[in-house]
Amino acid sequence: MNKSSKVYDHDALFPFVFVFQDTKSPQNELSDHMHDFYEIVYVYSGKGTFFIGDVFYDMRQGDVFLIPNNTIHRALPDKDEPVTSTIIFFSPTLLYKDMIDDSFSYLHLFDLTKKRKKFKISLTQNKRSRMEEQLLHIHQESTSHAVGSKHACMLTVHQIMLDLHRTRVNDKQAPFVGHTYSPEWLKAILIHINDHLSEPLTLTMLADKAAVSPSHFSRVFKETTGIGLVVYLNTKRIIKAKELLLGTDHTVSSIAEMCGFESMPQFYRTFKKYNDKTPAAFRNGTG
Repeated sequence: MNKSSKVYDHDALFPFVFVFQDTKSPQNELSDHMHDFYEIVYVYSGKGTFFIGDVFYDMRQGDVFLIPNNTIHRALPDKDEPVTSTIIFFSPTLLYKDMIDDSFSYLHLFDLTKKRKKFKISLTQNKRSRMEEQLLHIHQESTSHAVGSKHACMLTVHQIMLDLHRTRVNDKQAPFVGHTYSPEWLKAILIHINDHLSEPLTLTMLADKAAVSPSHFSRVFKETTGIGLVVYLNTKRIIKAKELLLGTDHTVSSIAEMCGFESMPQFYRTFKKYNDKTPAAFRNGTG
């Protein structure tokens, strides 16, 4: 399985990207480690590790990964058995509004995923076959350019999300207990970072807490997560800032302090680098 097709590249009118049967790291399709798109990744074959949020997962045949927007993530395929996958990137603006059943929402699948920090679903053989047929259908429609092909693609995406929502709600699999790929000290450090974002966090401090040298810490952190420590810290802080800007009435200066930024200029500079707009413009939906 060595073919790859990327169609419907991101544009303002149809924010949808479909990468079919890609044998390279699918996460390299977008340069950021965090973005406003939602993602669904299906694994056909190969193996590797997926770092999502602050959790490591094995990647295996039949696995589906659900990645909400504004979530740090990085695929780390095995060099000897690289993962072949199909990935769907889309904006939530493309999803139908649910007017029929108040108990169901397409985005609830991603909300539930983020709340539980359980980003992986392992499909049974029957469900794998159905998923692969659905992805093939999207590929055929997106490359045919027939009348209504974009609508056909999104109808199938909606059906995939409904299927996955039902699978997640009825999931009887054993709870996720962690991944052995990363050293235990790194898992503990990721938890510590998440719980102490408002505090100063330096390489030296974190390396001391992990009881390893700073150079060893930096090397293992980047090799394991695919992201340097400074980028990781900035990204986590910006994610938290965006949530606070939209979900609270705290002042911008208070949010900067709550997210661990040393000064307002640093907050504005970092926020604009990651979002192309100021915190105030982001909160007001302008800029």
